[in-house]
Amino acid sequence: MSEQWRLETKPLVYEGGIHMPYSWTMGETGSRFFIEFRDKKRIMGSRCPKCQVVWVPARLRCPECYIGIGRDLWTEVGPNGTLRHFTVVNYSHPAHPLSADFAYGIIDLDGATRGFTHLISGTELTALRPGLRLKPIWRSERQGCILDIEYFTPIGGQP
Repeated sequence: MSEQWRLETKPLVYEGGIHMPYSWTMGETGSRFFIEFRDKKRIMGSRCPKCQVVWVPARLRCPECYIGIGRDLWTEVGPNGTLRHFTVVNYSHPAHPLSADFAYGIIDLDGATRGFTHLISGTELTALRPGLRLKPIWRSERQGCILDIEYFTPIGGQP
């Protein structure tokens, strides 16, 4: 049989999606981090014993040195911080945790070495600028997830 048909035939493509719900464990480190969120409204970081970087969320292993970070090297950071970078979201989407308009920002929490990415709201977004001091707004009913902090907002209200 000739292979000519392969050269003359365009592939048939069927586009679709597969819904595959799943769940996984966060492990000891992730669980402890979110239990502190839920039960004590505390943000915990872990300090690498080699490079002294304070990671938030806390890590089991330093992403730069690749050495283990023991439970004794956990430290409370924040909860306040300084806005480093941000991007404003002005459209709604079902995947967004807030309705538009809001911002995502990288926040340098007090006592942490690396930035913490979270939502920014409760303020005039045109007033956002690097260096702005922010505080977290905690949910009254927390579940042990990153959205236990509803968003960060400027300290002292509107800038």
